Amino acid sequence: MSRLVILAAVIAIAFIVWHKISRTRGEQRKKLIMMTLTWSIIGILVVLAATGKLNVITALIAGAVAMIPRLLGLLKYLPLVARFYQRAKPGQQTGQQAGQQNASRPNNTMSREEALAILGLKTDATREDILQAHKRMMQKLHPDRGGSDHLAAQINRAKDALLG
Repeated sequence: MSRLVILAAVIAIAFIVWHKISRTRGEQRKKLIMMTLTWSIIGILVVLAATGKLNVITALIAGAVAMIPRLLGLLKYLPLVARFYQRAKPGQQTGQQAGQQNASRPNNTMSREEALAILGLKTDATREDILQAHKRMMQKLHPDRGGSDHLAAQINRAKDALLG
C-alpha cells in the first residue's frame, strides 16, 4: 500500500513539474529543466541509498573512473589517425592519388611536399626537426608495436626524401 502512495505522489509531482515547464518560456524554461533534472538525480540517489541499491551505481562509477586513463591514452592517437584519413581539399591530392603518382615515378621517389605532409612538418623544417618527427612517428607506427609495414615504409621514405 505504501508503494502505491509513493507512486501516486511521484506521478503527481511529475505532472505538476511538467505543467509548470510547459507554461514557462525562454531562459526560465532552461533553468527549470536543469533544476528538475538535478533534483531528480539527487532524489533517485537518495532512494537508492535508503534501499541499499546504491552499490550498483557506485560500482559503475568506479569502473568508469578506472577506464579514464586508458581512454585518455587512446586520445593521443586521434591526430595521427585523422591525418591519414583526412579528405583532400580542392586542389590537393588524396593519399591514393599521391600513391599512384609515386608508383609511376622512377625509383618510387617522393616529393618534398609529400614527405613534409607525411611527417607533419612545415616547409622550414630543419634536419633536427625531421629526425625528431621521424623518430616520433616510428615509435607510434612501427610494425613491432602494432603499426603497419606500409606506414613505416612511407615514414622512412619521407625521411630519406627530406634528408637526401
